[in-house]
Amino acid sequence: MWENFVEHKNVEAIMHDKGLAKVGDGLVNFCYSLAKSLALGYLTGEKVRDSVLARAIRATSVYRHMNRRTDAGKAGDAYEAIMAYLWMTEKITISDMVDSLSESLEIDNTTSRKKEGEIAALSFQKFLESNIEHLP
Repeated sequence: MWENFVEHKNVEAIMHDKGLAKVGDGLVNFCYSLAKSLALGYLTGEKVRDSVLARAIRATSVYRHMNRRTDAGKAGDAYEAIMAYLWMTEKITISDMVDSLSESLEIDNTTSRKKEGEIAALSFQKFLESNIEHLP
């Protein structure tokens, strides 16, 4: 169904696709909101900060395909584009992402915003690392 949008021959092309990043933004925020809701026991809507996604992608082997001077916004967009690509090519599902994030998202109402960001970055890193083999 999405073939025309995901015809990329390499990971660099995926990470620079602004359209994929826009789709991935909504996808990542939705999945994180569901994962955080599971962790806390009540529904919450969340936006994931670029710095969280940047920290996650910088800790993976995918980051070697980016310029080391890439700012947090571009690194976050690259992460979001990868997630959109994986979802649109049916390599991952929303449930896969929510389950993976919620497994390692050990937070509660007393967790500081900074600590939550650190934990979330590690959760996103683990998820990406477990799906790298699906990238061209």
